[in-house]
Amino acid sequence: MSTTTLFSHLKGPFSFLARDPAEILRLVPDAERSLPLPQRIYLEDEAATPLMGFPVLLSPQLRALEEALEAYLRFEEVVQLAVFTRRPFDPNAYATAWERYRALLARATENTTTSSYGRRFLAIFWLHHSLAVARVLRETPRRVRRQDAGVGREHGESIRYQVLDKFLDRAVKVTYDIVDRLAAETEEVEEELFPALFTRLRDNVLIFTEDHIGPQLGELTGYFSGQLCIDGRLFRERLTATEQWLGRELRADPILPSTARLLGGNPEGEPRELLLIRGFLSLLALRPRYDPQQLLPLEQVRIWERLLVKLKEFELFHALRRLVIGLEPDGGGLIARDRSLGRFGIGPQTIRVSQSTRPLDFLAPWVVDPLVSRFGMIYDISDFTETISTLRRSEASVQDRSFRQLFLFQRRIHRIAQQHRAKMEKYLGDGAFFSARDAAPMLAFAIQVQRLYARARREGFSFARGLRIALNYGQYRLLPVQVGRDGDQERYEFFGQGVVELSRLTTGKAAKEVDELKTFLITHGYPEGTVNRFFAPLASHGLDLVDRQEETREFYAYLNRTGSLVNEGIVATGGFVEHLDREGAAHRLFAAHESGRAYIALYLPGPAGSLLVGLRKLGNANLKGLDRLSVYEVVDGAAWADDTLVSLSGGKLVERLERDFIHRRTGTAS
Repeated sequence: MSTTTLFSHLKGPFSFLARDPAEILRLVPDAERSLPLPQRIYLEDEAATPLMGFPVLLSPQLRALEEALEAYLRFEEVVQLAVFTRRPFDPNAYATAWERYRALLARATENTTTSSYGRRFLAIFWLHHSLAVARVLRETPRRVRRQDAGVGREHGESIRYQVLDKFLDRAVKVTYDIVDRLAAETEEVEEELFPALFTRLRDNVLIFTEDHIGPQLGELTGYFSGQLCIDGRLFRERLTATEQWLGRELRADPILPSTARLLGGNPEGEPRELLLIRGFLSLLALRPRYDPQQLLPLEQVRIWERLLVKLKEFELFHALRRLVIGLEPDGGGLIARDRSLGRFGIGPQTIRVSQSTRPLDFLAPWVVDPLVSRFGMIYDISDFTETISTLRRSEASVQDRSFRQLFLFQRRIHRIAQQHRAKMEKYLGDGAFFSARDAAPMLAFAIQVQRLYARARREGFSFARGLRIALNYGQYRLLPVQVGRDGDQERYEFFGQGVVELSRLTTGKAAKEVDELKTFLITHGYPEGTVNRFFAPLASHGLDLVDRQEETREFYAYLNRTGSLVNEGIVATGGFVEHLDREGAAHRLFAAHESGRAYIALYLPGPAGSLLVGLRKLGNANLKGLDRLSVYEVVDGAAWADDTLVSLSGGKLVERLERDFIHRRTGTAS
């Protein structure tokens, strides 16, 4: 993601930060490496405009961390106050408060470091956590005054920054200790594991002590007295006087506006905006008419230039903090609360996000749960390797034409995938793996892919030996393999049970054991006639496991006598069909028949009109390495005439399919 794109997602208002993406690079030259990328957070209606930000789970463990943080910081205030007043404090309780917080901080640090894989989880953690620190330290002077009015009035602000210094020293040590250990364990470079953003945050005390700074700097009274040791009220008055003087100078001196333009300023705008250009006030202080007795003294000009950088950094990092969107579990889903409406008396607005959202849980081992449930589809071109071997022996023009055909076929598939909101996750050479969040669009997509293949075959497609498609609803593990900067999307690799299921559903090799064994023997030198005579008894008794009647169709799927799946069409798992039923896509069902096979038919909505689809249960398949799996054949009903369909009333899709399957097995009428 470019700094231009990142800047467009930042939430203002900005009183000091220039509305220019180049400002980010001036403040953070390594922004591409150190700043985390906001991601799309889809709403419950995924067609709506998504939010952009960092989804963080407001888990009980995270709340415990923030409670431990507040308890420790308050105890640190007690300790610092005891130093001023020479009063005793309970060192055991102090150590207990720190240890409780340290243990949770160490756990969050280790989790975010080991699970990051370039996604800058630890940087996002400190964006979120620094705001929690700021909200506690903001009230430190008041709490100190309540405990000791005299010390609080005189030293309350300095105590706040002493507490911050002690906190940062300890937090940095915890982080370094963990990063040092993990670098040795993971064989990574320590400097790359330690978050560069955390270093920048701790170098600017405003980040950890303020949660808002207005254009008049009224919130920084304590910062001026406790950190800079100057009179903040007088500084602001002198700054206002300097601004007024600059306005007069711009009208009186024709050269000054040109100078302002050369520095990127707008002399026709407010004079205050010119003072936000780094180095501009230092330039003004060199003018003969600049009076340091009435305006900012030269020493305070230098203070302003340094403070200006910190103010710009504060607004940049605070804008990033505002991108953190806290999510709470609610009825099996996740909600976000927009507390900004509370000041209008509306109360917190609840925003429900998509169930596919994977928020960051800093106190969980993986931070982002790698286990997801998705609708998956794999298409696989039959005998692809054998076709490639044949093409290698063809002339170059034939090879070139064949691979151009393959490119065109895959390109057509990707266009259809976009229409059905299916995302390609893996390219498999002879096919591809797609995922989706809804069953009906994925089923319609599978039918469209099969139609594209039939069209390609009619056009002379070189890879014309068949197409296998499998659909499931399963659990997958997502592991990041690329955290790109050129685009908004990170790339994840799918692993786990769901991929294994789809792979087994598309291979179908167990059904052709006899044919493959015959081919194997012939290619290794055995006479073809001898091999055929040897296997003739199997063929004559129908023991070759091949159903010749089923294989007369263009696309087909069946279970052979051993329960092995033969798939040269489209199959779906029981889980997929159950979710299709729950989505309500099958609210109108029909009975359909084709060449003695009975199907339950339904219409699916599609971008180019409704699709008629037929399903029938094949049974429980024996798949290598898996438990017996309920499998359904899916067929395209485009050739069925409407007057051949019999409307069915009552019953769910799964119930109808199961009833028809039992009737076929028992030989009774449905």
